[in-house]
Order: sequence, then C-alpha cells, then structure tokens
Amino acid sequence: MFQKEFIISNNDVDYRFNLKPSNLFRIFQDMAMMATEEIECDSISLAKRGIDWVITRMDTEIIRLPRCNEKITVCTYPGKDMAMLYPRYFYILDENKNLIVRCSSIWALIDAKTRRVIVDKNTITRFPPETNENELPLPSKIVAEGIRNKVETRKIHYSDLDFNCHMNNVHYVELLMDVHDFEFYKTHRPSFISLNYLKEIKENEIVDVYTDNANPEIIEVKVDGATSFLGKVTFVKE
Repeated sequence: MFQKEFIISNNDVDYRFNLKPSNLFRIFQDMAMMATEEIECDSISLAKRGIDWVITRMDTEIIRLPRCNEKITVCTYPGKDMAMLYPRYFYILDENKNLIVRCSSIWALIDAKTRRVIVDKNTITRFPPETNENELPLPSKIVAEGIRNKVETRKIHYSDLDFNCHMNNVHYVELLMDVHDFEFYKTHRPSFISLNYLKEIKENEIVDVYTDNANPEIIEVKVDGATSFLGKVTFVKE
C-alpha cells in the first residue's frame, strides 16, 4: 500500500473552507501516479511508450470533506485485475485516523495513437493485489434513461485538456458540481459521487449537460447527441 500525507491548502477549498470535490479527485489522480512511479507504470512513464491510463468508472463515498489546513493521510492500493481492467482503491484518514473518504476505481490501458484498449497483461509491471477493511465495492454502471432537463452547453477549451489531449478527469467532476449554484451549496454537499467515463471529450467539442433533477441526481454529458459521460451524485443537507 502506498500512502502520503497532505495538508489542505487554501487554494483547494471553497468558501466554507471545505475541500472542493474536484480537488478531492485531483488528489486521487495524483496518488495513482505517485503509487506507480517506482515500477514505471505511472502515466508519465507510460506516455513515453505510447500508452495512456484511462479511468472507466469511479465511486467515492464522502463521510466528510477535509478542511483547510487539515492534515490528511491518503492511501491507495491495487485490486485484483479483471480481464483488461485494473481496479485501484483509495481512502483518506484524518489526523485521528478516522476514515473520512473512500473510493474505488476501474482503469484501463489504451494505445495513445489508436485509442484502443490494450489487452496484453504483460504490457506493464504490476504490484500484487491488496485488500483492506476500508474498501469500497467496485463501481457499477450508471443507468440513465430519458434525461431531458438541459442545464447548459459548454465548449471545451485548451485549459480543460491534459497531456493526453482530452478533457482531464477532474474537469468532469467540475461539470457535475456546476449543475448547481452557490445558493444550493450553502446548504448541501455531495456524500456519494459515481463517475462513468464512456468516451473521450476533446478540444473544441461542444458538450450539452443534462440532469434528472433527482437525489441521487444523474447528470449526463453529451457530444453531438451521444453520451460521453454519466455522473451520479447523492447530496445531503448540512
């Protein structure tokens, strides 16, 4: 298991001094890279070989969000491989070793040029799988039907992209959070976030964002009428 301590910066929080959900996922993304650097299976090392990591699904349970200046310990470890997919788990402890966030995710390897999934298990070196009492079950498929409440239309710009030249995973979370406004977040916070990444979104593409206005709330992101991303968020009042 790989673990690292972080202190939450004022640049990472919202007006209530809670960690922004998008920055929570940025921490997960960074942790996945740091945990695999030793065996050169991090995203930077693999990019030099023409290989990209992509997230396919992710579930996150938020017991509470870390606060500004709070020291947290973030832990991550790999699960047992599933055919062409690679599970990875995360959890966060506060200074008193209380569990405050846990996450499960499923990743795949793709060829950087063809964008096709790589099926050869010998492509990378892997750490042995682990398990832990804090483990969140692996994410499942989000089912969305007939979502017609359009929230906004947005163009994807250069600043939305990562080194893979598609919209960074964290920006999808920002799309989810932006479905609601400042007034809503005065009294609500997400307690569970599910992400299903279906198709890469690229620069200059126009995305349409839809919601079912329920709780849990399903948010659908479409490009040219086809679903590229699904998110599901449970909100609680506080």
